Amino acid sequence: MTRMFALLALMPLGLIAGAPVWAAPAAPANAADSATELNVLHWWTSTSERAAADHVAARMAELGLRWVDGAVAGGGGGPAIKVLNERTLRGMAPKVAQLNGQATIEWAEMGLLLELDSVAKRRQWSRTMFPQVMAQLNVREHVVAAPLGIHRINNLYLNKAVFRRLKIELPTSWAGLASAAAALRAAGVTPVAFSDEPWQVATVFETLLLSEAGPALYRRMVEQRDPQAFNDPSVERAFQRLRDWRNLSGGAGERPWTSLVADFAAGHKAMLIMGDWARGELGTLGLEGGRDFACQAVPGSAGVHQFSIDTLAMLAGNYSAQAEQEKMAELLGSATLQLGYNRIKGSVPVRRDVPVDELDLCAQQSYQLFANPATARVPSLVHRMAFDEVGKNAFIETVHRFALDPKQTPAAAQRKLQGLLRALGPKSVKPTP
Repeated sequence: MTRMFALLALMPLGLIAGAPVWAAPAAPANAADSATELNVLHWWTSTSERAAADHVAARMAELGLRWVDGAVAGGGGGPAIKVLNERTLRGMAPKVAQLNGQATIEWAEMGLLLELDSVAKRRQWSRTMFPQVMAQLNVREHVVAAPLGIHRINNLYLNKAVFRRLKIELPTSWAGLASAAAALRAAGVTPVAFSDEPWQVATVFETLLLSEAGPALYRRMVEQRDPQAFNDPSVERAFQRLRDWRNLSGGAGERPWTSLVADFAAGHKAMLIMGDWARGELGTLGLEGGRDFACQAVPGSAGVHQFSIDTLAMLAGNYSAQAEQEKMAELLGSATLQLGYNRIKGSVPVRRDVPVDELDLCAQQSYQLFANPATARVPSLVHRMAFDEVGKNAFIETVHRFALDPKQTPAAAQRKLQGLLRALGPKSVKPTP
């Protein structure tokens, strides 16, 4: 009970008061069936995400485990986190939940997650998985989650068929993008796919912030939360870049990310900045990375991997399902599951020993970049790798307000962002490996 009060005290009221109420699951037909059931709360609801989750469920079934789906719609995972909070406070926590980055740390520090040290040791995770992945899983020297895949955030996608049809050279710089956008408009094609959905706006902005600031300054901003770092002129330039990019969309509006991907795939929009979950969805529409669309870094961020890592955490509860939870965690970290899941999802495996030549060209590039010791790897703020839920939401809101207010200048937005960081306070965290 003490842990529940601690959880309640630490959660923002906005995540509790307005949280959807999850109905209690129906009683199982018999005790034998319930022993193998693991209800999984997550936010994978697009066609490709559902297919990836179904792949995991099918592999679990082969081991005698039943995935009981608890998908909560809503891009970025905000609604799912609200449901998880509500269910936990009501004593109806799921056995498994998608918890990424800082959210995992918060829940582990409150003693709510099952420690998976025995699984990690038995399956030699520290040897087979990337150190950067293990750093995300460890809280106070305990492994508290099972990793699924690594997403790259700073991707620029170009529809090759559109560029080829209009005889426009694929751009690699901001100047080239501006020139291509003018040619696309002249040909009656909307240059950019963009949504005013808050988390999507902020995702684009953090890639632009990385582009303008570079990895070292970006780390000072999002890992150390150094307000002085936000004095840099690169922040103002990133806000202006966001406005210019949005203006190339011909009027955005709040649209699901899957709609943007569909427009891009159909050739209605020619360019898209988005994490590589977009590549998974493009695959369901028959497009292959490298062949049908180019996938390159947002200009100014080549050689940098801005990452987000999907993880599933096992809720401790009364430990009645520990054996089944450990069995599932062991499966999630296996090489076979990693390859099958990530091929569908658009992400890349968390292991260093997976034959990625079976993945498409874009996935191979992302994997090789992440695996290269010389690569600058920086965490996504918007996708919970650097900020807690309160700080992340405040950052998203600040950026979103700027995007929707044409009267707000980039300089004013920069001051607001700096003020936000001062309010949150600096936070020293272990550097990204």
